[in-house]
Amino acid sequence: MEIKRVALSDLHPYPNNPRKNDNAIDAVAESIKQCGYCSPIVVDDDYMILAGHTRYKAMQKLGWDECEVCVVSGLTAKQKEAYVVADNKTSELAEWDIDKLQNFVFDLQDDFE
Repeated sequence: MEIKRVALSDLHPYPNNPRKNDNAIDAVAESIKQCGYCSPIVVDDDYMILAGHTRYKAMQKLGWDECEVCVVSGLTAKQKEAYVVADNKTSELAEWDIDKLQNFVFDLQDDFE
C-alpha cells in the first residue's frame, strides 16, 4: 500500500460498481466540509476506484482538485471485484445499538443547529 496525493481527474470509478451511491453524496460532502477528509480513496495501480466512490463524487461536488488515495498493488481482477463488493457489503453485517445511536444523534443535532 502507498498513500499518494493525486488529481481527482486522474481517478476513474470501477466500471461495474454495483453500489448506487448518488443519494449519499450530499451527506458525505457535508461531512467532509464539517470534519475534513480523513479516509483515503482506495485505488488500484491504474487509479481505478475500488473503495470510496461516494467520497470521490462528494469531493467533485465540493470543487476539489485533488485528494489522497491509498494505492493497492498486485490484486487480480477477481480480487478487485471482491474488494469492491466486500467494502460495501460487510458493513451491512454490523448492527446498531439504537439507544446509543439516538443519544449520539440527539447530541449532534445540538452541535450543528
